[in-house]
Amino acid sequence: MKRILIILTLLFLSFTTIWAAGSSEAAGSATRGQYMAARGVILPPEEVHIHSYIASIDYKYTIPDTDLMNVTLHSGHRQISIDGQEEIIQIGIQGSKADFEKLPPMNLSFVIDHSGSMASSEKLSWVKDAFDIFIKKVRSIDYVSLVIFDNNAKVVFPATKMDTNRKRIKFSQAVHSIQPGGSTNIRDGLQLGCLEVVKNLNREYTNRVLFLSDGQDTCGNSNQSILNVAESFCDLGVTISTIGVGQSFDLDLMVKMAKIGGGSSRFISDREEMEETFGSELDRMVVPLAQNLEMTLEFLVDADILDTWGYDNKTSADTVHYFQKTLHHGDYETILAQIRIHPQDKTGTMDLARFTIQYEDIYGRKFKSGPHIIQTHFVDMPFPVTGFTDGMVLESGTMLHFAQNLETIGELYYANKSQKNMERAMQLTSNTKKELINTRMRLDNRGFDEEIKILDNYLDILGKEMQLASGRINSIANDMELQTLTPSRSLEDHIDNLCAEIALDLQLKARGVVALCRFAAQGTDVQSVTNLVTDTSKSRIVRINTISIVRENLLASAILQQGLTLSDLTDKINAVAVGRSLAADYIMTGTVMETANTYIIFSRLINVNSEEVESTAQVVVAR
Repeated sequence: MKRILIILTLLFLSFTTIWAAGSSEAAGSATRGQYMAARGVILPPEEVHIHSYIASIDYKYTIPDTDLMNVTLHSGHRQISIDGQEEIIQIGIQGSKADFEKLPPMNLSFVIDHSGSMASSEKLSWVKDAFDIFIKKVRSIDYVSLVIFDNNAKVVFPATKMDTNRKRIKFSQAVHSIQPGGSTNIRDGLQLGCLEVVKNLNREYTNRVLFLSDGQDTCGNSNQSILNVAESFCDLGVTISTIGVGQSFDLDLMVKMAKIGGGSSRFISDREEMEETFGSELDRMVVPLAQNLEMTLEFLVDADILDTWGYDNKTSADTVHYFQKTLHHGDYETILAQIRIHPQDKTGTMDLARFTIQYEDIYGRKFKSGPHIIQTHFVDMPFPVTGFTDGMVLESGTMLHFAQNLETIGELYYANKSQKNMERAMQLTSNTKKELINTRMRLDNRGFDEEIKILDNYLDILGKEMQLASGRINSIANDMELQTLTPSRSLEDHIDNLCAEIALDLQLKARGVVALCRFAAQGTDVQSVTNLVTDTSKSRIVRINTISIVRENLLASAILQQGLTLSDLTDKINAVAVGRSLAADYIMTGTVMETANTYIIFSRLINVNSEEVESTAQVVVAR
C-alpha cells in the first residue's frame, strides 16, 4: 500500500525536466556474437541488432570545445559513377565531456540478479570487483542503493547519500555479502530498484536504475508486465539501463526495457568490460547531456533511401527524420543511411546531402546545428574504386555488411539444414571474412578481431554440419582471393581512379603539406605497377593549389634517418613518425599486393596530427 501511495503522489507531481537517456544498444553487438559462436551457437537472425554492431565502434569523432555536441558527415566514396550506385552516408554526433567531479549529482539504484546461474563463470565476482572500482568513484553528493533478486527482491543497501567513508564501507560490505540464490524474478527486482530511486527523486539529479541479469524471468511474469513497470517509472522520471551477462539472458527483453525505460543496453562478456562499465564508462551510461534531439537528413540528388540505422526515424520522400530522447555525457552516436543513387546526366561535383539537428540542453534551452553539407564527385565510369574510401565509413560500412550477413547466415542456417542453404551460408561466411580481413589490412591491421573470430567459428560450425574434412574447412577459411568488379578495365584506368579518389579528398583540406611515399611492393612481379601508381599519384596531387608536396630527397632522407624502409611505412606509427620529422600535415602511403589472379592496390592518407587514417582508396585489378 505504501508503494502505491508513493507512485500516486509522484504521478501528481509535475517536473519541468524528465531525465531520460537513450544511448547505443550494445547488447546485441559483436561481443555477444563472439561469446555465442565460441560455444558453437550461430546467432538466430532476430538476435542480430544491426545498429548495435555499428554503434560498438568508437569512431573517435572530434570532442567539442565549447558546444554541447559536434556533428560530422562522411560518405563512402569521393567519386560516384553517373550510371548510379549504392552509397553509405555516416553522421557522427559526439557529446562534450567534462570531469566526473563536475557532472550533475546522481541518484542510482543497482539491481543485481543473484539467481543460481550467476555463480557460473564467476559472474558475481565480476560484479563485486566492478563495485570496488565504483565506490572509489562515487561522490559525496550522490545517492546509491543496491537491490538483489532471485525468486524475490530485497534491498540490501537502501538509498543513501554517500557523504561519509563509513557509508562507503557499508556499501562494499553489502556488495560482498551477495551470494547466488534461486530463480529469476525480473519484475520484482526492477520495481524495487525503481522505488529506491523514487525515494530521492529530484529533477536536478540523474535518476537511474542499472539493471543486471544473466537470465530470463522464471517466476511467471510476462515480458509485457515487466515492460509496463519500466514505462511507468520512466514516466515518473526514473530511467533504466540494462546490462546482460552470459549466454542465456533475454536479449529482446533487456533491449526493450532500456528503450522503453529511456536508457541504454549492454552485453558484458568478461571481468574487464564489467569494471569498465562501472568505472570509466559510467557517465556514458547514465548522465544525460542533451535531450529531445530532432534531426533531418535530406538528399539533394535523385536517390532511393534503402535503409537507415541509428535512431527512431521516419522517411518521407527524399528526407529522413530522426528522433532521440537523450544524448549522454561524452557519448558518441552514429547514424548510417544506405541509398541507391540514380543515374545522373552530368559529371562534376554536386551537393549530395544536408543534415540539421535541433536539441535542448538539460535546462530546456533550445539549440540548432547545421545545415551540414556533404558533396560528391560524379564520374563517367562504373565502379571507380573497390569498397569504401573514407576511413570512418570503411569501418562502419564493413561492420554494417558484417551484421547484415550475420543475419542472412542465421536465416539460412535456421530455415532448414538443406545442403543448398548450408553451402550458401558457408560461402557468405567466407566472403564476409575476406571483406573484414581486407578492411583490417587497409586500416593498419587494426579492428575486427572479434568479428573475424566469429566467422572462423561459423566456418567450423557449418563445416562440421556439412561433414567436411578439416583440411577442406581450413582451405575455405584461408582463401583470401578478392574478385575484381571490372576485369575489362585497363590497369592505367584503375590506377588513375584510385589516385583521383585520394586527390579529391586532399582538395577538401585546408592548406597543408603532404609527404607522398613510393608504394610498397608485396610480390615478385609488381615493381612496374608500383612505379606507375606512385607517379600517377604525384601527377594528380601536384595539381592541387592548396597542397604542397615534400621533396623526394627530403622524404628519402627522413625514412633513412628513422631506420625504415618503404614496406615499414605500411605501419601507421612508422608513417606518422616520418611525417612529423618532415613537419608534414599528411602522409600518403600505399601497397601493391600480388595474389594468384589479381593485383590489390590500395593507398592511405594519414593525418599526421590526429594519427587517423582518413582515406584508404582501393582497386582490385585482374592480372
